[in-house]
Amino acid sequence: MFKTRRHRISKRGIFGAVAILCLCSGAFGQHDSPFGGKQKAPNPTPVATQTPSRLSDLEFTGLFVVQGEVTFSLYDSKTKLSLWIPQNGTEDGFSISGFDDLDSKIVVTHGGQSREIAINENEIIALKQTVRPTAKPAVKKPVVQKDPETLKKEEEARTFVSDLLASSLARREESRRKREEQIANARRRAGRD
Repeated sequence: MFKTRRHRISKRGIFGAVAILCLCSGAFGQHDSPFGGKQKAPNPTPVATQTPSRLSDLEFTGLFVVQGEVTFSLYDSKTKLSLWIPQNGTEDGFSISGFDDLDSKIVVTHGGQSREIAINENEIIALKQTVRPTAKPAVKKPVVQKDPETLKKEEEARTFVSDLLASSLARREESRRKREEQIANARRRAGRD
């Protein structure tokens, strides 16, 4: 309950009074009176609502110039995707139709609609040189000098393997030669019969 100086007013009483006032004003304001009074407001013509364009969600994020070719980076905050659009090209239906570096503005076009985007929030820095990736210097392994005894053992091992290979090839050649002789002898015998 609310207290005033002279009267006690209940919440129910206040809400009732407000409801009655609303009903009365609504009843008196919406009928056509032969004596004049309030007339119905004419039906408002429906306002054509524009469907939101993808342009409204774009933000300028940067640009770079490589060999005179300017490419702009735009971020679509709705789809969370970045677009790299060449100045004289198109990417995903978007194109840059104007670039004014003095006023720090670009004009982006998509689907016949255009939007001007300010780029003055970002600092444009021109690179003095072409950036080239630097290769890591090759790690040089230290040269280890072997003692003469180890060198002698390694040479003996290489000689042994070389001799083994040579004798294996000689045996293989001898075996092939014997097979060819056997085949030739078998053909001669077959020709005599």
